[in-house]
Amino acid sequence: MSLDPGADPDAHGNRRVQALDCLSDLLLLRLVRMAFIAAKDGLKRNGPESVAQLTGGEYFAFTNAATLKRSLLTVSNDVPNYYLLSFRPESPSAGLHTLELTLRGRPELQLRARNTYWQDAEASVAP
Repeated sequence: MSLDPGADPDAHGNRRVQALDCLSDLLLLRLVRMAFIAAKDGLKRNGPESVAQLTGGEYFAFTNAATLKRSLLTVSNDVPNYYLLSFRPESPSAGLHTLELTLRGRPELQLRARNTYWQDAEASVAP
């Protein structure tokens, strides 16, 4: 944040624009740091479970044939009850983005969805 209007060609001498640019950069760095810390701490405890949670998956622990059978039955019962939703951002920008998906008026349904996605810089450029 410089008082010199020539320091940032995008700010056009507007300190509010400079402050907003600075805050958005700091917020992105904070989100990336939080994701890194969560991944690092999770991998110390249970690697496969942490990877499943970070990628929107589900983890099942089994120690014998009975727990394996129970887990496979749970998965086989859940598979036909999933919907796959996708979207394309209107103005894609590179970096980590958050998602929020909610169900209105259906408290009996359980929602499982990922809450973040990463957009590569190459993919955010329109062809």
